[in-house]
Amino acid sequence: MSGGGRPPVEVTWIWRRVFTYLTSLANAGLLAAVIAKVKDPRHLAALGLALVAANVVLATLYLAGATVTDWARIAGAARGLPKSGEGGS
Repeated sequence: MSGGGRPPVEVTWIWRRVFTYLTSLANAGLLAAVIAKVKDPRHLAALGLALVAANVVLATLYLAGATVTDWARIAGAARGLPKSGEGGS
């Protein structure tokens, strides 16, 4: 890659943001549907908490998840390859 090129997409977090925001909106819509449809308090609580937990997992993955470039570095280190920018041989 030349020095003036754009960084890989994952480094900019754009797709991670798009996925997380869309999934969170879908979960919020499902939560609203559950609240509107389910009349039994036990089922409402269980389904609502499950959807809230899904949003917590998504937020955790969004904030703490490794990027593709991080995974590539980890895989390279496991195979014993030199880090990018370091001379081999």
